Amino acid sequence: MKKYLLLSLVFLDLFSAKAQQDLLISTRPKANSVSSPHAQSKDKNPEFPGGLQAFRKEFVSNFQTQTLLASGIKEASATAMFVVEKDGSMSDIKIEAYKNEIIRDEFLKALKKINTKWIAGEKDGEKVRIRMRQPLIFKTVK
Repeated sequence: MKKYLLLSLVFLDLFSAKAQQDLLISTRPKANSVSSPHAQSKDKNPEFPGGLQAFRKEFVSNFQTQTLLASGIKEASATAMFVVEKDGSMSDIKIEAYKNEIIRDEFLKALKKINTKWIAGEKDGEKVRIRMRQPLIFKTVK
């Protein structure tokens, strides 16, 4: 059924002004440090092992379309927020800006199933907790 949908993950980058896009999924990370960082040469945003393609692949493999499609939802969007901890784990996962609870629940389930740890962000050479914002878009394809 996944061949009939287009699932987009849009990452926005706090430190960069250009968008990177591919045909199905646009990606740019947006990170807000829990410790409020300033862009310095020793600062580093969290990275997902294998890059953004690997994060998208893991998210999409966890995302269940059946509930949305059974509810007649053909398009959905929401914004996820989570913290990448010093050990690379994701915590405090929340879904904001959603239209209904079905959308919120399905996006939240898929994010919580991600087991791969991130490479932690750094500030002044030390690992720090970083808050990430992740817009999510689901569209069915005819």
